[in-house]
Amino acid sequence: MKKLWMMVFLILSATLLYAGTSIGAEGEALKAPEAEIIIEGEKKSARFPHTVHTSLGVACGQCHHGNEHQALTDKDIAAMENNLQLRCASCHNKDFTDPKLQTPKAAFHARCKDCHKQGVDGKKGPTKCTGCHVK
Repeated sequence: MKKLWMMVFLILSATLLYAGTSIGAEGEALKAPEAEIIIEGEKKSARFPHTVHTSLGVACGQCHHGNEHQALTDKDIAAMENNLQLRCASCHNKDFTDPKLQTPKAAFHARCKDCHKQGVDGKKGPTKCTGCHVK
């Protein structure tokens, strides 16, 4: 029971930290969170460390794209009023045209797993569930 409460506390803390770093005061530009974020899932949540990815040279647009699937740059993201447009579920939902990508989970698995298998400069990412998902 203690472990469950600790996990709930950690997830809530990470979510609040992410919200606090992503949605700044009016007039502040959006920027990548420095702390690892937890992406809430229906069954299991996933960890995502922006700093690990950016230090490898992964550009924002490799993950974040607009409605027309154009890659978003750090300047595009900084110009946004809030981070709601960056949430996969804003497009990847039951109304999305490709039935294979109608959930954020499907979009993440398609994008992340492919990239992790291909790697960046010879460094590959985890492809097993426990490599990204919180236990």
